[in-house]
Amino acid sequence: MQHSIKKLPKSALEITIEVTPEEMQPYLQKAALRLSQETTIPGFRVGKAPYEEVRARLGAGRIWEEAATIAVPKVFSDIVREEKIETLGSPAIEVDKLAPDNAFIFKATVPLMPEVTLGDFASLKIEKKSTEATDAKVDKVIEDLRKMQTRETVVNRAALPKGDKVVLDMTMSLDSVPLDGGQARDHSIYMDEEYYIPGLMEEIVGLSKGDVKEFKLKFPKDHYQKMTAGRDVDFKVTIKDVYELQKPDIDDEFAKKIGKTTIAEVKGLIRENLAQEAQTKEQERREIALLEQSTEKTKFGDIPDVLVNEETVRMMQELENGVAQQGMETDEYLKKIKKTRDELRLGFAGDAVKRVKTGLMMRKIVLTQNIEITEDELDAEVTRVLEVYKDAPEQHEQIRSDAARDYLRGVLRNRKAIEWLKEQAKI
Repeated sequence: MQHSIKKLPKSALEITIEVTPEEMQPYLQKAALRLSQETTIPGFRVGKAPYEEVRARLGAGRIWEEAATIAVPKVFSDIVREEKIETLGSPAIEVDKLAPDNAFIFKATVPLMPEVTLGDFASLKIEKKSTEATDAKVDKVIEDLRKMQTRETVVNRAALPKGDKVVLDMTMSLDSVPLDGGQARDHSIYMDEEYYIPGLMEEIVGLSKGDVKEFKLKFPKDHYQKMTAGRDVDFKVTIKDVYELQKPDIDDEFAKKIGKTTIAEVKGLIRENLAQEAQTKEQERREIALLEQSTEKTKFGDIPDVLVNEETVRMMQELENGVAQQGMETDEYLKKIKKTRDELRLGFAGDAVKRVKTGLMMRKIVLTQNIEITEDELDAEVTRVLEVYKDAPEQHEQIRSDAARDYLRGVLRNRKAIEWLKEQAKI
């Protein structure tokens, strides 16, 4: 097996590899076996057809294509180990020649570990923020709980400025042209809550069921729709119903309705939960600030483009997953924000570079501080993750897999690296 190495800009290498037909034989055999397990070949049980039968059935080209997918990672890793090349990320593979009974030639472009010089982390300063659960925060949660138990009663009177809910049909127009998305049917407006269009609730006060009113309001200058921001918009509302909102008193009876004995007990539990949540968020905030500042103090050589591209792809996947969790299609989301996928990826580039640099810095810390994870520590983390997924037993095999253990080992190393950074910094 022959190979040649060419240095590329930005800490990258291009390795051209030639695998002879003889060297391809074991991969061809594995490929034929894999294909026979996926294909029904008359006269043979699944996975038991010999090489020649698979070749006759599927063609030599199909076997060589499958064999290439098996050969590439093995051959590449062997050369990297032989040449003692410290790579980062996955190689980009380009096939130069793949034809039956000929040498298989491909190029692997791989990013290298750029030079990383850690900064003076002792000069880092991270400010602490209060995690106190104030009375105002507790009262807000209590008020939210009250809203959940509010009784709504239809009333035959005019809407009051406080304590009512008004259900209406609403049409918005600009220069006598209906606004896109400016029509709402059975729209609810709570008179105790701030509305995004200033002045709307004041126009509704005093209206009763069946009343129709037309008026003009100026949209806020910072409104997300540039077409209407700062402009006068025409409104037409038709009142469908007026509801009186009856919130429960904040007393022990209210506490009993939510499973507690006294209102003091409810407030104490809310205060405790708010404090724990605030402490968790504050810890996350400090760690993010710590990583940002330490990355800024670290010097880096040329960052390989492939690393930035891979990170951009991951960020795009994260966004798509987040959009899907909200029950929206990615194309629908892009249409809403008026951007293409390419524009979105381009916008991710700056943050992708920052994330790559942080990852490189963490790797350098792990190496320079000789941070290791014992098998006992890894076993404990696997057990913890299994407990998190105790209601999803179908995930357990994957969690116990070698790939998952390698991933968790990296997570634990990074945690230790962050703890080391905390010891250096002034918080």
